[in-house]
Amino acid sequence: MKIFSLILFYISNVCCSRSLPNIVLLVVDDLGIGDIGCFGNTSLPTPHIDNLCQDGAKLEHHLSSATLCTPSRAALLTGRYAKRMGMTGVADTPPVLMYAAGRAGLPQNETTFAAIAKSAGYTTGAVGKWHLGMNEDVWGDQQHGPLGHGFDYFYGLPFTLVDGFEMNSNLFKVKYCLDGTELCLILLCMIPLRFFVGRKTFFSCIFLALLVSWFFLEHFFMTKSNWWQRSFYMEKFLNSYVMENNEVVEKPINLETLADKLVDKSVSFIESASAMNTPFLLYHAFAHVHTPLATDPRHKGQSVHGVYGDTILELDYSVGKLLEALDRLGIAENTLVYFTSDHGGDHLQLGTLGGYNGVFRGGKSNGALEGGMRVPGIVRWPAVVKPGVVISQPTGLMDILPTIADIVGYEGIQNKLDGVSFLQLLTKNERSFKRTIFHHCASEIFAIRTALDTGKVYKMILQEPLLTVDGACHGAMCECYGPTIRFNQQPLLYDIVEDPTESEEIERSSPIYEEIANIMRKEFHQFYEEIEATKMPSQYGNMLRMMPMPWLQPYLET
Repeated sequence: MKIFSLILFYISNVCCSRSLPNIVLLVVDDLGIGDIGCFGNTSLPTPHIDNLCQDGAKLEHHLSSATLCTPSRAALLTGRYAKRMGMTGVADTPPVLMYAAGRAGLPQNETTFAAIAKSAGYTTGAVGKWHLGMNEDVWGDQQHGPLGHGFDYFYGLPFTLVDGFEMNSNLFKVKYCLDGTELCLILLCMIPLRFFVGRKTFFSCIFLALLVSWFFLEHFFMTKSNWWQRSFYMEKFLNSYVMENNEVVEKPINLETLADKLVDKSVSFIESASAMNTPFLLYHAFAHVHTPLATDPRHKGQSVHGVYGDTILELDYSVGKLLEALDRLGIAENTLVYFTSDHGGDHLQLGTLGGYNGVFRGGKSNGALEGGMRVPGIVRWPAVVKPGVVISQPTGLMDILPTIADIVGYEGIQNKLDGVSFLQLLTKNERSFKRTIFHHCASEIFAIRTALDTGKVYKMILQEPLLTVDGACHGAMCECYGPTIRFNQQPLLYDIVEDPTESEEIERSSPIYEEIANIMRKEFHQFYEEIEATKMPSQYGNMLRMMPMPWLQPYLET
């Protein structure tokens, strides 16, 4: 009888797990909402992404939870604002994690969608860009990495792509070390040493001091206000590598072959996971279309938009290979595929090397305007979601975790969630419900968005960066603190559905302004008091946690 009961229990578990959908999450880096066909682009062919959109639901008011990589991905993985876990900067700190070998990162007490899926019997894999920290105490502990946050398998970049990866800078050069007075001060401080040691020892010490000082002053900026920055040589040497679980398999990264390698690993994961007859969750985080822009030779020169357009073509090709694998294995029907970008494109700062945000003003790093926070959102799930569904209710990256929890029936979430499940929007034709979303620039709230159950959506801008005549921010990226930030004593209010370009303010003397402002003011004060009382202090201000630790750094090239 006991054996019979065990058999029934096993059969029920297997049947239950087979009824759960596979989940494939496709997250692009720096993609503009205007870069793909089904969101308005007419000059770049993206047939595979467009077919995905045609066969599923289009989330036309989809929002990033931050306008930079690290905080956006932290919120995506956890369903919570990154500020809650200390994954946003403050004044005079870096805007994102800057080193793969730093000790800052996604805290252990955060629950990710991978951990939720794994608890429901899923096989979980992460392929591509991570950028949420890796190790804490020793190499391989992955307290901040994918293997420490619910993923069974990881292949990809612990960091991100940066411009130094395509450069071949020299280690031995003299440039930055002569910019300041640090070198002179070090030598002056060593003069008293001559009274205590002999001439030979003294000059040996001088030589060693000059060598060590040259190295740190030339390749690291720790004595400057931007203490987290480094030379292009160190940018590549410290951060350019690919890992498979805990093994470094490529150092430095071959940028031209990277996209194909990532897709091949994801296809292999899908094949092996589907053969196990249990559901799987794959988080494929593309390295594209972040600079530096490099593609396989077969895509070079194929676009009318230069090298950026070539990366879009390769991105679409990669999506096609992933979808083809699902079709070939006969599992596409009960596989939920989600496609999005971590935030808006950067064409305003980078010109033709950055993504296009369509009609929306602003872009990447601008925490106030739509261009940095409006992203494409697509969900295809043939067994459940009807083709051609358009969802206009505001949704966002933070909603993925609660949606997955809803799908698998997980009820053990302990942390307060900021995202909400959009499963009902996909399955039951529910179209509008009330919610308020807060838009951050670093740790500051720059804007508030309130959706009413009537379908109306209003956005209030509290503070914003000053812009050039071209609509770009001053400098390489938008600041969140300092003299280039304008605080609106009378916040600007927009009907963001009727006025997506944020060009027609609602009159401050109008009844609708007073009504909506009162709603937002109340929501703001409640949220601010709650998050300030419960948040983790910013990890970004701790130099010893942000800078690379020698024992956590791989050195040898592969």
